[in-house]
Amino acid sequence: MLKKLVSMLLICLPLNVMAESPTELIVYNWTDYLDEGVIQEFEQRFNAKVNQAYFESDDARNKMLFRTHGKGYDVILATGDDVDKYQKSGWILPLGAEKVPNLKYAMPRWVDAWPQTKEYAVPYLWGTTGIIYRSDLVKEEITSWKQLYEPEEYLKGKILVFDMHRSVIGLALKSLGYPFNNENMKELKEAEKLLLHLKPYVQAFDTFSLDETAGIVTGDTWMGQGWNGDALTLQELNPAIEYVVPKEGTELWVDYFVVSSQSKVPELAIQFVNFIQDPKINALSAEALSFATTNSEAKAFLSEEHLNNPIIYPDEATLANSEFDIAPSSSRVKRKFIMIWSKLTH
Repeated sequence: MLKKLVSMLLICLPLNVMAESPTELIVYNWTDYLDEGVIQEFEQRFNAKVNQAYFESDDARNKMLFRTHGKGYDVILATGDDVDKYQKSGWILPLGAEKVPNLKYAMPRWVDAWPQTKEYAVPYLWGTTGIIYRSDLVKEEITSWKQLYEPEEYLKGKILVFDMHRSVIGLALKSLGYPFNNENMKELKEAEKLLLHLKPYVQAFDTFSLDETAGIVTGDTWMGQGWNGDALTLQELNPAIEYVVPKEGTELWVDYFVVSSQSKVPELAIQFVNFIQDPKINALSAEALSFATTNSEAKAFLSEEHLNNPIIYPDEATLANSEFDIAPSSSRVKRKFIMIWSKLTH
């Protein structure tokens, strides 16, 4: 009789009461770097609840993971150069095509770009770093990194510089005509001198927010380092905002999702990174965020306006003159980078 009553009670319960509660997935990410539509589609398809924790820079993310040993997150957004370090620290799980079938759609250029990315990471989006500036406030057309690193006097206190030492120092080297990944100590000293000259002109070490409060939108900031997709988002808020990849070339970047070895829901986390590389989903992400796709089949789902935008997809000459970030090979050079950064920011 008791079993019959229980069965009758279950039949009478609403479906949303009977359904299992969504499983929480914690993603460690940049702010505004997952489209809301993509999140909602994943949550519905996998009965999940995506919660995000945010970092303000690559350096800040790495410091947090070092303090926590990678704990507290299920999925982590990483730069290509960090994947190898995370793997050696035991912070991430091996993936590969067997666990992530949609890796078959990822372009080999991005899958194999850095050590361990093929085995431990799933490409997301890629892009360029350039100069974002207000054409109505800056007195000259910006074409060179020198105009940011050796600014005119009227720009004092009006420049935003990344809070990421590798990018800032590497692009200072580019402005001097040296490779982004240069390890020559004499030339690093030249970059140090250049950066100390820049220091009084820096308003903040940060990245641009992507709303009406951003300094580049309000006019509090006149020039800064930024990413191509962010520049397009900001242009929608103020048409006087311009973006340029300087003539010396720039830093190319690719973002990857990795799965934490400390994840409480590793299967769901792997489903998420596989979902992100689905051609339709990757196209939706690329279009929504104005960055370039890493997916060979996603272009079929992208608009002509997106695909033909030279800010999103730079020409081959720009690509040939640009470099991926590769970590310094020697402890001596690493210490030099840290010393330069400390002098600049303190």
